[in-house]
Amino acid sequence: MKTIKNIKPIICLVLGAVMFLNLGCERDISDDAVEALFPNTAEVYTDAPVGLTDEFFISFNPADGANPNGFGTDDDVAFLGSSSIRIDVPSPNDPDGGFIGGIFRDRGAGRNLTEYDALTFWARGSTTATIGLVGFGTDFIQDRFAVGLENIELSTDWRQYTIPIPDASKLVQEQGMFIFSAGTDSTNGFGYTFWMDEIRFETTGTIGQPRPAIFNGQDVTQQTFIGANATVSGLVETFNLESGQDATVNVASAYYTFSSSNPNVATVDEAGVATVVGAGTTVITATLNGIEAAGSLTLESLGEFTPAPTPTRAQENVTSLFSDAYNNVPVDFFNGFFAPFQTTLGQDDISINGDNIISYTELNFVGIGTFIDVPTLDITNRTHLHVDINVQEAIDPGDFIRLQIINNVGGNEISGDFTITGDQLLSNEWSGFDVPLADFTGLNSRDNVGLLFFISDATISNIYVDNVYYYTEVIEPTPNVDDSAATQIELPIGFEASLDYGIFGFEGADSAVEANPMPSGINPTNTVIRTTKTEGAQFFAGTVLNLDAPIDFSTSQRFRMKVLSPKTGIPIRVRLENADNSVGIELDANTTTMNQWEELEWDFSSMNTSANFVRVVVFFEFIVNLPGDGSVYYYDDIQILN
Repeated sequence: MKTIKNIKPIICLVLGAVMFLNLGCERDISDDAVEALFPNTAEVYTDAPVGLTDEFFISFNPADGANPNGFGTDDDVAFLGSSSIRIDVPSPNDPDGGFIGGIFRDRGAGRNLTEYDALTFWARGSTTATIGLVGFGTDFIQDRFAVGLENIELSTDWRQYTIPIPDASKLVQEQGMFIFSAGTDSTNGFGYTFWMDEIRFETTGTIGQPRPAIFNGQDVTQQTFIGANATVSGLVETFNLESGQDATVNVASAYYTFSSSNPNVATVDEAGVATVVGAGTTVITATLNGIEAAGSLTLESLGEFTPAPTPTRAQENVTSLFSDAYNNVPVDFFNGFFAPFQTTLGQDDISINGDNIISYTELNFVGIGTFIDVPTLDITNRTHLHVDINVQEAIDPGDFIRLQIINNVGGNEISGDFTITGDQLLSNEWSGFDVPLADFTGLNSRDNVGLLFFISDATISNIYVDNVYYYTEVIEPTPNVDDSAATQIELPIGFEASLDYGIFGFEGADSAVEANPMPSGINPTNTVIRTTKTEGAQFFAGTVLNLDAPIDFSTSQRFRMKVLSPKTGIPIRVRLENADNSVGIELDANTTTMNQWEELEWDFSSMNTSANFVRVVVFFEFIVNLPGDGSVYYYDDIQILN
């Protein structure tokens, strides 16, 4: 038998030579002759690996949680012969990885598998369990002709498993001989062992009734725009096996031939990516090995797309969930499906001329989550939520979209709501919303945010969403202002004695305050104050100025001072407080230059300025996670405009 295996490649070469001699006068070298250059070795593993790479088993990436240590061979257990492959599936909390999986790759340039109709193997388990994936065509290079059979059930006895080949004519040079992935979902987290043997490609002649499908056989309709891409998904094919049972495999797009009924509306490439090029309607369909696939994609192009306005806020003042303008934080999901109550369907991968947006259809409620596999959000220092919404339908009286933020999901939950009414929304146009977090009623803690909900209760069912982010409102400085109408605060003689050095007990705050410390030549006046953030301090440096007499900000609502900062783009927060701190208002302004004096202004006119304020608190570097270096800030010429 071993001799016959070795002769097969030689026979193929001889046959190829005969074909060349017989047909050479009529045509060029055929594709068949080229294909015959690659061996048609069927065996992958019998009593030993056959023609595989030196590594034999190539694991999935351990950085993704794959455990590379549970793979080996077993000379005491075999279906046929003397050896089998042994897989020890780890528990989810194994420090080396919570699942096991990888591929077997051909040692050479690949194999010609065009004569076979299936990959078969034998397996048994130490317990009844489910292996998540087996298949072939994955080589960790191109994975062009990957095929996968999901969730095969093991028995404690040996059983044979069959993975049909969708179109063997494609496999003229295949390196991906086998793939598997296994975890403990079916065993409630308990590890187990399974064995595999006699892995080979075969011509069974018993596989019939091929039924390919796209979108899992469903007819899907999407509204879209010129410049958008839509990818055909749900690529599967069902076969009837010798046992009489059906087997459905996931199939790579390269097996399919895709077509568009109206190429003037959208074209579709060999990977199943449809590109919208015009207005109108087209239907994307597919065939596999000459058989029409069930399912379709109808694209209704509405023409040119107007994107949401591009945000301009500085990245350091933003915590972004979804926006092309910023570095987004990790997100678990953009459509957390809360069965059985949620109807919302969602896509977060719609790209129109490079602009990515979220589409929600059949909306009743939907959540964006950051609390399962990614860190929750501490937005204590953020002041607003921004979101752009485009309603893709007529808006009726009584329609609304309610935004809800939930802190400490699954624990002692705290939530707050804000309702956007129908008259604030536009049909087929973008509406931008900047909602103060203080307006989310009941949300008095924002240090552990895990969910942002969009709720319509089905009053509005079809929306686009973009630029979802939290931010800190920063008042930009007004340079070269006219000080003629200003009244300068009269600081008391020896005012350094009235400066409070502690900033109300915030952990990590560490600062020192001095008067008249300015080096000569930078500022000649004698009223300069210096605040130093001590090296290693976690949060901020700051100073409290106690005023000689209360100031009524109902008429004097703009605060100015000159600042010299060692850094650009640093938010400086000014807080005004009354005597018992029962009223306090605050605003931020960013520095724009480094080591130069600039005049900043804080305009409190839109805020509660009815109180008499007796205390000014100035915060430097108050944003968490700024580098904990020692930084020195100077400020002077503190003024209040009448």
